[in-house]
Amino acid sequence: MLRTYLGTVRGQLVLWYLSVLAILLLVVGVVQSITLTQYLRTSTASSLEQSAHAELRVLGPCFVHTAAQLNAHAGTLAQFLGSRDTAVKIVTPSGETLANRSFGLPGHFHVMRLPATTIVNLIQSAKRANVPDLTEIRGPSCQGLAQSRAAVNHVYGASGGPGFNQPPPPVQAVLNEGDLVLVAIPLGLSGQTVGYALLGRSFADAASTIQRTELVFAVSALAVLLLAAIVALPLINRALLPLRRIADTAGAIAGGDLQQRANLTHSPDEIGRLGKAFDTMVDQLEAALTTANQSEERMRRFLADASHELRTPITVLRGTSEILLRHRPTDQSDLTGALKDMNEEAVRLSRLVDDLLTLSRLDAGLPLNPEPVQVRPFLEHFADRYGNVWPSRQIQVETGEIDGATAYVDPEALRRIVTNLVDNAAQYSTRGGTISLGGQSDARTVTVLVSDAGPGLSQEDAARVFERFYRGAKSRSRGSGGTGLGLAIVQALAKESGGSVRIDTAPTRGTTIAITLPRSEL
Repeated sequence: MLRTYLGTVRGQLVLWYLSVLAILLLVVGVVQSITLTQYLRTSTASSLEQSAHAELRVLGPCFVHTAAQLNAHAGTLAQFLGSRDTAVKIVTPSGETLANRSFGLPGHFHVMRLPATTIVNLIQSAKRANVPDLTEIRGPSCQGLAQSRAAVNHVYGASGGPGFNQPPPPVQAVLNEGDLVLVAIPLGLSGQTVGYALLGRSFADAASTIQRTELVFAVSALAVLLLAAIVALPLINRALLPLRRIADTAGAIAGGDLQQRANLTHSPDEIGRLGKAFDTMVDQLEAALTTANQSEERMRRFLADASHELRTPITVLRGTSEILLRHRPTDQSDLTGALKDMNEEAVRLSRLVDDLLTLSRLDAGLPLNPEPVQVRPFLEHFADRYGNVWPSRQIQVETGEIDGATAYVDPEALRRIVTNLVDNAAQYSTRGGTISLGGQSDARTVTVLVSDAGPGLSQEDAARVFERFYRGAKSRSRGSGGTGLGLAIVQALAKESGGSVRIDTAPTRGTTIAITLPRSEL
């Protein structure tokens, strides 16, 4: 269970958070312990120095004028400088011990043993410290101190024990330099050091205080870590709720529900931006899938329609050819009629294949070569050259509104557009009627209009007339000769040329198709 939880983002965040907090607490604890230890050692050393200086202000003039005087009174001086918690060692400038004073209660004395190297180092530190000489300050008379000396010697003895000739007190423990705070005090007149008083005080009580402090800090740190974990869990869970929502939304989308969204736009932080980007990505994915499905559906419908359209002329050609081969008609008129039917179906099949090929090229991005084209001369030339293709219709050009207008379009694409529009109008309008070619223009566009006076289209048919193979009304049936691709090609060419197409029609009032193209700046 715990391993599974630690494998989650929440578990890892909590673990990292507690780990960093634990490291910080450890660093604080170590720094605190070192600082406290240094402070206590420094405070103890300062206390020893101040106490020794205070004693030397009184004792110095009587005991440390000369080396001989120091040697004679070293034991007494050690007794005065020492105390129940302070041991003293009087040494010469070379480090030779003159007197010792142990510390502790009677019967429980502790001996201070120092290696020669430690003594030398203490003497050197005292020289570098340049401790002020206090021995020239005169205190009480030396006669009074001599009387005090006799009393001290009677109790402790000059050698540090009880009485001059009595054996030393029982030693309960030996304290080495690591257990002591040590200081060295110069003895003698100014500029004439005759010896040193090495003072040592046990650091056991301070060490015990440090240990208790460390224990309290450790327990407090554990309590802080536990409290931090209790506080961090709900906070991190709350902070990760948006991510959980995104994950749940992603799971629902993976299950097929593309309508799901994270909806985290109200959050201004990084997670909110992630949610917004996620929703945008899903929107684009849904749009892409919808487009792909629509494209696939159109392709299936296109293939079905194309197969159906191709089947009719091929069936006619096959049936007519089989009849000719089977019956071999001798009547010239029957043979001519059969060949005419075959020719018409072959022409229709050729046009259908040509239209399919054009659409496939447009779908693949057929490159066009646009250039400035003067619309009025183009339409007039078209009517003169191709008007006889539709002998049962009159092609009328009305170009007054586009006189001088120049469109930016591929001439071949424009010719195909106008041809398909006129052919569509000729197929689905009244025989002998008029097809009008006109246009409009403004500062940015040129519009070509193709109008007929045919039966027109219903609103439903007009909305779908540009679909491939679409035929709505009976008047637009296959029998009229169309393939159902002409207007689809017109729309594709108009869009490829940077323009658009629209239709204006209604039953009984004819049809007008407008092709809007970009105007040339030349």
